[in-house]
Amino acid sequence: MAPRTQAEPAADGLPLDLPLANADGELAGGVHPDLPTDRAVLESWLARARAEHLPPARYAALLWQYWLVRAADRAGLELATWDPALGVDANDRTVTAVYGFYGRLFLDHPELQWAGMANMIGPAFTAGFKDLDGLADLAGPLAGKLQELPPEVRAELPYDVRQLAEARNALPAEQLRWFERKFLAMQKHIFMDQGAMHEAYLNGGLNAVEEMRDAGLVDEAAVLAWRDIAGGDPDGVRRGNTALLSREQNQIIADQWDQMYRHDGPVGAALTYGMTVGGSASIPGTRTPGRYAPLVLRKEMVIGGTVSSVGLTTPLPGFNLARTPERWAYITGDTLPAYQRLLREDPERARSIVASSFPLRVAGQRLALRWPQVLADLLTGWRLEIGTAAGTGTSGTPAASTAS
Repeated sequence: MAPRTQAEPAADGLPLDLPLANADGELAGGVHPDLPTDRAVLESWLARARAEHLPPARYAALLWQYWLVRAADRAGLELATWDPALGVDANDRTVTAVYGFYGRLFLDHPELQWAGMANMIGPAFTAGFKDLDGLADLAGPLAGKLQELPPEVRAELPYDVRQLAEARNALPAEQLRWFERKFLAMQKHIFMDQGAMHEAYLNGGLNAVEEMRDAGLVDEAAVLAWRDIAGGDPDGVRRGNTALLSREQNQIIADQWDQMYRHDGPVGAALTYGMTVGGSASIPGTRTPGRYAPLVLRKEMVIGGTVSSVGLTTPLPGFNLARTPERWAYITGDTLPAYQRLLREDPERARSIVASSFPLRVAGQRLALRWPQVLADLLTGWRLEIGTAAGTGTSGTPAASTAS
């Protein structure tokens, strides 16, 4: 049966075979614009679909909407009016409610480690999309540092670095709104997926998650993750939550990050790299992107007509958070191990952080407050060494060296 584009009831009065019209969270409301957000109505329809032994794939939209509405009700937010297109100010209460929901899940169920991590990272993510208009301020200082380098060396720097240095003028307001809306859509997309799954698991156990799989809403890897969590073994719990984190980063929002990176040619590369440069370490024990994997250049090139061996060390990140493989390497190499170490060595501190005021934590991550440190990190730690291609001689002293 071909999917309908409207929520027309089937012959028995049930809304079946509906397309997942808002699967990526870009639009207002829930999964399909014509599905209600009244839990009792959805529950009644879902009970009938199950009683009639219909294939879950036929009532997939209804099933997803049901668990999504329950999650939204628990979070205390209005799903029907949740619209990323309205911007950050109109969605400020919703953003806070979402991360409060994750925090309460973790505090009530410590095995739900993904939710605790989401709550801890939330302030940095939220501050990031609130500070988009300040990222262009990084361009001037960065351009000044690059001007100190030989032009041949500048030309060898990654594309993202050069684009950020050239973004000297503030982005037009409409451009900033586009990125802001995309970030808000990503946050909603994650909630629609993970929030609904968590609600299903907490209220229906593994059977509920398996029904979502049978409906085509989640894959087998997600079911295996929940089985690990349900097993209660500490290693299994960590493994299951890591799998949920991988689903979030590598399946749910990967395309939206890529859309941001590719938006309007060099604009997306510059802005997402700016976010990486200004990234904060919001979990105890983590490092900023630049401290975790600084940009280092080592190669031979022609400088002033001479083949030279060039070594450049910078405090800049050697990657862009918008690129999914690089973002995942950073998460698994730094953020996730630090979070798991905190849970293992100081669980009470983890609980204390999650239980603390979300708005205050966001305020502490704002760029205006961190600007002196961000600027210091951007301008110090540069070192350029230039020697002959055949080597630097027995002393190891380069032909030219600058450091700051």
